[in-house]
Amino acid sequence: PAFKEKFTLRVAAGVYYQAPFHKEFRDTTQVDGIATVSLNRDIRSQRSLHFVAGGDYNFRAMDRPFRFSMEVYYKALSNLIPYNIDNVRISYYGRNLSKGYATGIDMKLFGEFVPGTDSWLSFSLMKTEEKINGQWLPRPTDQRYRLSLYFTDYFPGSRKWKMNLKGTLAGGLPFGPPHSGREAAVFRTSPYRRVDIGMSRCIIDRSERENQRGIRSLWLGVDIFNLLNISNVNSYYWVTDTRNNQFAVPNYLTSRQINVRLLLDF
Repeated sequence: PAFKEKFTLRVAAGVYYQAPFHKEFRDTTQVDGIATVSLNRDIRSQRSLHFVAGGDYNFRAMDRPFRFSMEVYYKALSNLIPYNIDNVRISYYGRNLSKGYATGIDMKLFGEFVPGTDSWLSFSLMKTEEKINGQWLPRPTDQRYRLSLYFTDYFPGSRKWKMNLKGTLAGGLPFGPPHSGREAAVFRTSPYRRVDIGMSRCIIDRSERENQRGIRSLWLGVDIFNLLNISNVNSYYWVTDTRNNQFAVPNYLTSRQINVRLLLDF
């Protein structure tokens, strides 16, 4: 807008068709525990009609540049092919059985909290559901919130040592027992939590020289992924006892790891 040059506003709309692939053509039916598979030749592409409105606000704080971005979106979904998740296997219904929606808001603060470095803080809210057999159910990707932080800083009195910190907190995803349909996916996994930290040392820095050939900079770094060694759930393995009671046993993602990296800039 002409009255406020620090603001940038944008509006977008579109339609997207996703062509089905082989697994979505497979129409699987369960009768007395016996699965029968046939190809559905009448399958149609899933469609998304989406609308996005957002904007940026550029400002200065602590004598440094910052930018705050926000977007609000809504997607009307039709001709959906529902699917179940069994551990890490995806099983599609093989038919265009549902319609749904996805709506949410994304916010991000980006700037130089420390001069010459990039840092950001983001927060997102989202809700997505689909209607199957007259019942609204959360989609497998229904992650209600996500908070992320990335921060970079130099050691006091030195531009050769650099530290970066990244943290993530996200809501759990819906899940349920296998071979029971989406209607039974009434549980949610525990929240995803992770903190990564890294340290880098500049070995060679010739970036300010004009007409420099060869290596302009060389950085050696060490990262610790999942610093707090949090056991995040990836999926569940279901165990059935002799009385037909089912128990969900969690499968966990990778624990703490150390990574060494070498960054060359020519």
